[in-house]
Amino acid sequence: MAVFIKLGRLPLQCNRALPYLCLRSYGSALYMTGDEAKDTFSVVTPHIDIEARFKDMSALKQSVELRGMLVDVDSLKSFWEVLKSVEADRITLENRRVDIAKKIKEIKKGNDDAAKETEKLKLQGKLLREEFKITTKAVWELQKKVMIRFLSLPNNLHPDTPSEGEKIVSHSGNESSTKQTESHIRIGNKLDILDYVSPLCYYLKGGAAIFELCILDYFTEELCRHNFIKFCNSDFGRSVVVEGCGLDHEDSGVTYILQDTNDILNTKDTNRLHLVGGASLPSFCSFHAKQIIPVTALPLRLVAMGRQYKPSAHNLEETDFSGLFGVCQASSVELFISTTDFLRNMMDEFDRTMAAVTDIYKEMGFPFRVVYLPARSLRSYESLRGSFQMYSSYLKTYIEIGHISVSDDYISKRLLIRYEAEPEQKFTRIVSGTVVSVPKLLGCILELHDEAKTFGSIPMPESVKQCLF
Repeated sequence: MAVFIKLGRLPLQCNRALPYLCLRSYGSALYMTGDEAKDTFSVVTPHIDIEARFKDMSALKQSVELRGMLVDVDSLKSFWEVLKSVEADRITLENRRVDIAKKIKEIKKGNDDAAKETEKLKLQGKLLREEFKITTKAVWELQKKVMIRFLSLPNNLHPDTPSEGEKIVSHSGNESSTKQTESHIRIGNKLDILDYVSPLCYYLKGGAAIFELCILDYFTEELCRHNFIKFCNSDFGRSVVVEGCGLDHEDSGVTYILQDTNDILNTKDTNRLHLVGGASLPSFCSFHAKQIIPVTALPLRLVAMGRQYKPSAHNLEETDFSGLFGVCQASSVELFISTTDFLRNMMDEFDRTMAAVTDIYKEMGFPFRVVYLPARSLRSYESLRGSFQMYSSYLKTYIEIGHISVSDDYISKRLLIRYEAEPEQKFTRIVSGTVVSVPKLLGCILELHDEAKTFGSIPMPESVKQCLF
């Protein structure tokens, strides 16, 4: 049985229409300016290498444009140059204040009759202090404009990411594109294995409920044969981690935000709690943030099975899909791989994992394909996304049932995920992804075998059959 527990008092539609019951503007949970640090504790101080990002402006602009993002990179760079200039002025003012303090100290020691000179220097020091305060405030305001916008920039694209359209990597089995079937909701009702109420609430019954557990176990065990280690994550993550993963921690359409009205009114803390599910990228990153991994443990391959919670508004490619293809809660298997700071090592892990998951799907015997998604379909943290898709005979389109993504060191630098390497610490490169989303897989299987009289008559892998029957 899969049931979504609604956390808010208002339905999702109302929450989207009235996202906040009180007026309040939120800032970055990941980056704090000096004035904000007085009221809010900074959990993580991200490694922000702006010069390195702006060094290759063509790659950055290409990533922004191909993703369809409305970000003026040239304007942002101009703000950055202004910020550097103002920060240089602040440093100059601070040095002058230090010099004046030294002169006053020297005069007091050497000459008791230098009162006029001392007063003159003190007056100059007061003027510099006021100018320093004004300049510091200007720096903070510029940091809010520059740093927060900089953190919203996406990852650079991998050369294998298509500019437009999907790139087919492989195809297994044959699906009929001319076959017209009923929706998996009606098929599930006929077989008495599915009771679908809404994206927020659905029930898997009988064989489908057991199928959910078997598939989770099947994929997890198969990945363990490829040297993955079972892991257990929390269902919750903080705003700082959500933003560190390149997601908008303020948007209730991206993650479910746990909020108490009284708490929101009485605190400036932006580091709130989010319901993400134990089989999700933020839950893995919650464990690894600010961690130093022994180099001998790399590559570190972890796999977790559990729930994923995503508001339907976040799944842009699934917004128009009904039934199990657009549910807000899904039983899933998530993997997370940390590698050393070498591109070749990361891509070897990506290729190795893509091949392993492809073999797992082949063993299931259902037709599917593997594609690389175009830049416009990627999340901001992804540089390359390999998508596993099955065909929906009812919708006449392919549905993503799993994916594996390359995020390079984009997340590691934001959340300080490092490893020991003499003579310094380096940032890991990350490969992650949802290997299987059970509701989507089940929906595609039901439409593929719409003629089945019982759920048990649908062909399954032997290991899954042993669990089911």
